[in-house]
Amino acid sequence: MTHKQDNMKVFGIGLSKTGTTSLAHALEILGYRTKDYPGVTNYVPGALSTLDPVVLDTHDALTDTPIPSLYKELDARYPGAKFVLTVRDMEGWLKSCKKQFTEKHAANLNEAHHHLFMDLYGCAVFDEALFRQGYERFVSGVLEHFRNRPSDLLILDVTSGDGWEKLCPFLGRPVPDIPFPKANVTQIRWMKIQDVISIAREAGALIPHSGTKRPRSHAPGLTVLGKALLERWIGALQGGRAGALRATRKSVERHITQRLKGLNAQIPVISPNSPTMPPSERSRLNHFWLVDPLDSGEAALFHLDEGTLSIALIEDQKPIYGVVYVPGSDTVFYAAQGKGAFKLQGDAAAIRLGLRETGHSATPEVMEPADRTSGSRALMMCHIAEGSLPAGPALRYSREWQTAAGDAILRAVGLRLLNCGTQDQLTYNKADLSHDCLVVG
Repeated sequence: MTHKQDNMKVFGIGLSKTGTTSLAHALEILGYRTKDYPGVTNYVPGALSTLDPVVLDTHDALTDTPIPSLYKELDARYPGAKFVLTVRDMEGWLKSCKKQFTEKHAANLNEAHHHLFMDLYGCAVFDEALFRQGYERFVSGVLEHFRNRPSDLLILDVTSGDGWEKLCPFLGRPVPDIPFPKANVTQIRWMKIQDVISIAREAGALIPHSGTKRPRSHAPGLTVLGKALLERWIGALQGGRAGALRATRKSVERHITQRLKGLNAQIPVISPNSPTMPPSERSRLNHFWLVDPLDSGEAALFHLDEGTLSIALIEDQKPIYGVVYVPGSDTVFYAAQGKGAFKLQGDAAAIRLGLRETGHSATPEVMEPADRTSGSRALMMCHIAEGSLPAGPALRYSREWQTAAGDAILRAVGLRLLNCGTQDQLTYNKADLSHDCLVVG
């Protein structure tokens, strides 16, 4: 969701661990060019020289350290700016700070950051009494500064349920049709894409294959299980390849779901055979996984080596992580938002996929599906992202788990997956979890 930008600056001046990352994400959704945690390299109390002037000038909104320490100076520099003070219950905040601001954490920070912490709390490492006093002193100072200007300051308690209903009227923006990002966004975004790749490779080891010899070293401990599944596969062949394919998909799906829950038990997993979640309940999710346990179209019945399995993390209707694994060749395509897209084959070093200029036609021709669209949709998108396949033709119908991981990879190289009719970029979490027609543009 984007809006035409005005010149009004927005500053999130809540202390760290008060929901600043959620606020930053919310401002991004509202269309602000947002910088969360600008960082500190040279802290001077009360001086805007602490901030990189380029970062300050090129962003509409800034949140977290060192923004809270400079709210008075920013207020003087930008008349008419809006300030959002995120707050949190004291005990919850102290518990979070104790976990975060340890001696180990402090050892990894520079002297400027230590100076800033001394200025705020009187210590560089968590001390409950000093942090409590620092929090109370800071909030009181903000309230006093804006005492006669209620239209310039919003107090937002994200952890207690505050969201769009308070933020949007304050900023004069319409309420988005997606949930306010109240989840632990930082914890989720800090998940390692390498962990998701490992899960995909483990699951790929459960798929029987022929021809290409695939290394099993990426799936330690699965040898016995893989052998048992292979025996089931051979037995299922007697009853037909379609039944064997369904059995394989379920085994792969079950393994991926269990392992993703191990990464973060709070993020739901949605896949072809997952328990049905009512759209009304699902619409309130900020994050969920979309998993396709085995996609190669009709070709899967005869050439499992051509199949793929896909894992994508959806954040507020768009994919931010995507992993597409081809077990037959031990090839992984993967992308994480803001970190680029890569191709990894076997034990070789990962190859970065080049960023494209988005110079495709705004109205790409909708063509009849070609033979390649009967195979893995995700793999087709990966080949487009790496440049080995041209964009198009259109896909007439897809489920969201078939496209999400490939879409994340396309986005990472500057390409877009569009709705054929509206030419809008695809969003996820529709009521029926499907796309009628899509094309790369």
